[in-house]
Amino acid sequence: MRPSKQMIVAAALAVLSASAASLPAENLPEMRPALIGSGPHSLVNLINTEELVRKGQRDAWVKLNCFILGDGLVNRYDLPTALQKSEGADALKKEVAKALIATRFIPAVYDHKPTWARFRGTVIFAVVNGKPHLRIFANQETDELKRGSDFIAPQLVWKQGSSFGPYSPGHAAYLGVQGRVKVRHSVDAHGKTTDVQVLSESHAGEKLGQAAREGILHSIYLPAYRNGKPTASTLTYDVELLPGY
Repeated sequence: MRPSKQMIVAAALAVLSASAASLPAENLPEMRPALIGSGPHSLVNLINTEELVRKGQRDAWVKLNCFILGDGLVNRYDLPTALQKSEGADALKKEVAKALIATRFIPAVYDHKPTWARFRGTVIFAVVNGKPHLRIFANQETDELKRGSDFIAPQLVWKQGSSFGPYSPGHAAYLGVQGRVKVRHSVDAHGKTTDVQVLSESHAGEKLGQAAREGILHSIYLPAYRNGKPTASTLTYDVELLPGY
């Protein structure tokens, strides 16, 4: 029997609880976003750039959308659909996917406790004078990426008893509808959502935009961080609503 989305979420939360319980005691801040880190198991150090050069990979990017669990590991249920790539980035995408299995992020913290968070990041690979250059950012904003900013986009986090992201309206599951909603989402420096605007939605009339907006309003977010400090932000991004989720 194929597991339902609800079963997958329940299993992931069980993993989160067990992982968090096994972590060594430390003085955790009130809030902290999931971070890439720089240790031997960080994503930046597990991507084999020399191999990418040998395979002929040229300038390319891969965007990742995945949940980071409370122990810093990537939720493996996300991996089949977690990556989007630029044209000609096949080798980079495969290398990133392979590296993510062994990657350990610095987990997010909410209310002084490690928790899981949705991480939106971008891997940028370039070859300059025959040498590979790799940079990884914790955002997907074109202007921020061009500037190479130290900017971390707001991250959706989970807390006991809270909602966890938007859900499709019940009738959409029966219709087999998979929707995409573009939203403009404002979050203040404390992580509070101050505005959600639906810019466009697929399957007009199925109330997917309304479902996305309500899901965001009832979810918990960490604020954006710029140069290590929390800051207000307004970002535009796509929300996917899956049948039966």
